[in-house]
Amino acid sequence: MIKIDFNPPTTDAWNHWRAKCDLATQAVIELFGRGEPIEFTDLYKEQKPAYMSIDGAFHGKCVYCESLISADQPGDLDHFRPKGRVTDAAGNAIMVSDGHGHDLPHPGYYWLAYDWSNLLASCEDCNRPSRQKTKGARRIGKWDQFPVRGTHAANPGEELAEQPLLINPTNQDPAVHISVDDTGVFGGKTDEGKTCIDIFGLNDRDALVDSRIRMYRDTMNKILALAVALHFGCGDKATALLKELKEIKEGRQPYTAAARVAIQEGGARLEPLFQVLSQN
Repeated sequence: MIKIDFNPPTTDAWNHWRAKCDLATQAVIELFGRGEPIEFTDLYKEQKPAYMSIDGAFHGKCVYCESLISADQPGDLDHFRPKGRVTDAAGNAIMVSDGHGHDLPHPGYYWLAYDWSNLLASCEDCNRPSRQKTKGARRIGKWDQFPVRGTHAANPGEELAEQPLLINPTNQDPAVHISVDDTGVFGGKTDEGKTCIDIFGLNDRDALVDSRIRMYRDTMNKILALAVALHFGCGDKATALLKELKEIKEGRQPYTAAARVAIQEGGARLEPLFQVLSQN
């Protein structure tokens, strides 16, 4: 997971969609207030390309595991706060007070169903529930889970005081909560980090760990190749490698979290060499 700077588009199509979403939001709030059933439409998916595009802020990657969302795995628009219901890890409904002394199943964050800031690009493995055969058949995948400290918000506006235990990379820096090293294994530095690692199975999916290891090693190899190119005066080669490393650091490649560790460590290891080169 890495921090993502997602600035909403300013196109007419986006603004028109936002206006329709505002009307739909008001409608579901009124339906809930009258005690009538809510049926969500696919309106929130209308601007899905803005979230999934490889040229967009998410760089075509899942915000949680950083895997590329490919043509044969189109991915999901995940509601960070689930729209229709909220459950625990076992699939049981989270109960909330109705304000009159009764506990009822959480209705979901229905008022955020069409809110652009509540939508995130996610791969199916992170968003949908599954079981890892190689890890004791443990259930992973977010789906309707949304753990918090204290109580869940159950009415519009209450989410502003809520304390989620999941990380939204568009307004939080995952590096504060999660570490990674050359083994490709994530470490939870906070409860939020540990919860994300657990729910998304970020260490349970062997292919993910292997991919992070490869990204770390590939990035380190590029840094070493850059040092060699600089030493022998291979300007074109050095320029190309610098461009690749810049794209990696900017988050344009999968598994940037591991690559950034390689860049940080590689730079520190090669600093003595760079100093020698600068003197020659």
